[in-house]
Amino acid sequence: MIESLFLGRVSLKIDGFETPLLVEKLYHTCKVISLYTKSDTVYLTTFGSYEKRVRRLCEESGCICETLERRGAVYTVMKYLRRYGLYAGLALSILLIYFLSNTVLKIEIKGTSDESLKSEIRTILREEGLYAGAKMSAQNFTKLSNDLFTQSDGIAWASLGSSGSVVYVNVTESTERIKTEKTRIPCNIVADRDCVITDAEVLVGQLEVLIGDAVYKGEILVSGAIEHGSVSTRYYHSLANITGRYEDTVTFKVPYVSVTNVRKSTLCRRFISLFELEIPLPSDILDPEAEYEIEHTDKPVKLFGLTLPVSLVTYKCTEIERRETSRSTAEALYEVYRRLDSYEKNILKGKTIVDRQTFETADDAGITLTVHYTLEGDVGKASEIYIK
Repeated sequence: MIESLFLGRVSLKIDGFETPLLVEKLYHTCKVISLYTKSDTVYLTTFGSYEKRVRRLCEESGCICETLERRGAVYTVMKYLRRYGLYAGLALSILLIYFLSNTVLKIEIKGTSDESLKSEIRTILREEGLYAGAKMSAQNFTKLSNDLFTQSDGIAWASLGSSGSVVYVNVTESTERIKTEKTRIPCNIVADRDCVITDAEVLVGQLEVLIGDAVYKGEILVSGAIEHGSVSTRYYHSLANITGRYEDTVTFKVPYVSVTNVRKSTLCRRFISLFELEIPLPSDILDPEAEYEIEHTDKPVKLFGLTLPVSLVTYKCTEIERRETSRSTAEALYEVYRRLDSYEKNILKGKTIVDRQTFETADDAGITLTVHYTLEGDVGKASEIYIK
């Protein structure tokens, strides 16, 4: 059975004279699987390797040999041996999969919705050799993460990784780049606002002002450069708690009519992503007049456990309806003082309110509350000393 499967079997129809003599010759010529006669016709089934011998015998005997059927793996393979287009397509597919699997098809940036920051990130990565179409094996993700952190002021942290042919860039935005301060770096303490000094507690450094002095923003309050003798100056990291009194003004506005967003139904748009190209798939139809909140997901396509250089992109679009809320004068007044209370409990926490004057104004749009404060609090900040 196994021999028949791999070598193949062939069924032949033979017409001629002297059938008994022909049958005897066939038994001596090939290995017979089945053989029978019907009238003057011989029906023979044998292994494919004996077909040429049988045909040669039929020619010598003056018989006509007709092939009825061929079965087996060898004949199945032979059907495709001369189909050169199939080989070319297979080779091209292998080369294409190898190329795409080792090529960056897409760069996905997560952690920020700021389009200008995303554009800056893509520009930095392109300058460092990472872009759609670049060779994946040539990328050093650790170095690229450091490059993003050092070259962009808008990034506080960055990391890169890949899944298949998609490179994921995870970032944390920095609202203000803060330089790392080491406790041993020499520094002065300067005023961070115009104020009047009301108290000073110096731990390290030399106090340069007196209690009751009026100082301006940036003026040195505690010096870290202390002279020892007539020729020696030593530099210290100043430590002090400097309290000052200063004026501040804040304004709160509450409109009579405010607009809030209400989430409604969610629709999905789907695409097949290849490189930076998105090919649309049958999806829900969005209302062009409506406003949507969009959530994006990117799922790589896998085949037999292998990640293909193609991904399925889904955009979940949640419709947003804007609703107006109206307030009466009393309600607006209550809300503006609620905001004032929250401001004092949170923003002014740690500061002393010496005096507060409030001024209410109302117009057609709403109520405005202006508050003038006299505050006391910490007014000192560290400023490095640069030594030549």
